[in-house]
Amino acid sequence: MRLAFLFALLLACAGTKIDTSESGDSSVDSQGGGFDTSANGTCSTGSEWTRNNQGSSKMNPGESCIECHDRGEGPTFKIAGTIMGAIHDPDDCNGIDNVVVTITDADGAVQELTTNSAGNFYSQDRFASPYTVSLSYDGITRVMEGAQESGDCASCHTEDGTEGAPGRSVVPY
Repeated sequence: MRLAFLFALLLACAGTKIDTSESGDSSVDSQGGGFDTSANGTCSTGSEWTRNNQGSSKMNPGESCIECHDRGEGPTFKIAGTIMGAIHDPDDCNGIDNVVVTITDADGAVQELTTNSAGNFYSQDRFASPYTVSLSYDGITRVMEGAQESGDCASCHTEDGTEGAPGRSVVPY
């Protein structure tokens, strides 16, 4: 069972640097560990944001929060992003709620953020770069390998991925 999980994770995250740590149930569903790797243009959660740029903490999941907010279109964030249901979900797909995003900064300070019902997380608090990130959900934790400099998670975790990211930040399975 553990080997099947690791194989599914490798297929879903080919080309990425992700270290996976499990706790709890190590079962794998029939969809390859919960990752939908197809880019079919539909939302894996079956739900999407439809209110354009109307201000809300749930707005525009998957899009670059910091890019818009740095233009004065809302509060300034130091870190922001969305945890999606599938690695290639398009912009504006609602993500997964209640995922704990843990940021450990260069000074060892820890911030824990919890995603809202759109999968969005954000913080205005300063933190020292470089920082590391882990995602925890349903008793499973995945650690992003390597320290990061930018708090704009969606700048790399796009539908197709950039800068070595395989695609979206997804809930750990």
